[in-house]
Amino acid sequence: MRLGFFATLWLVSATVANATEALPPHAYAFDQPEILATQRVFGIGNAITLLGQTCEADPNASASYAQWLINNGATLQRITIRLADYYRLPHQEIDLQQRVAATMHLKSQLNLSDDAKFEACASLPETLALPSMNLSKRYDAVLLEVKNPDYLKKKRPAVAAEDKQPDPVESSDDREEQNRSE
Repeated sequence: MRLGFFATLWLVSATVANATEALPPHAYAFDQPEILATQRVFGIGNAITLLGQTCEADPNASASYAQWLINNGATLQRITIRLADYYRLPHQEIDLQQRVAATMHLKSQLNLSDDAKFEACASLPETLALPSMNLSKRYDAVLLEVKNPDYLKKKRPAVAAEDKQPDPVESSDDREEQNRSE
């Protein structure tokens, strides 16, 4: 009997160890634009998948999600596999998208209140019809964005010329010259 207890304890500890080893640490790959774009677009695809599954009882939301999946399912599968390769996750798993999402510390299910679920499902058809919900085009746009050498520099909001305050050290002659050139 004592041997059975230790065998069970060893089996449980091995299972727990394997479960904790399975998730490599996640970080956004800022030094690899293609992977970074894939990570960002995967997050959108995963969120849409979760919302589509949550809204399966709503006929309009379900139909729009099914159409979105027809148009974007292959792209979502490709980026899921690309990230599975990046995170060294085995492909044979049925729940590969969930494993990639877990590795990236993304949600694997939504827990919405009834009111939030109603609002989200009611707006899903309109949201999925937006051009930005096309994952292939979204990937291209994000890749272009993250390839920009200034991508990580903080963007400052533009200030209209009439809203700019004169530089206190600037002479009145300098301001007149600037006004003439504008």
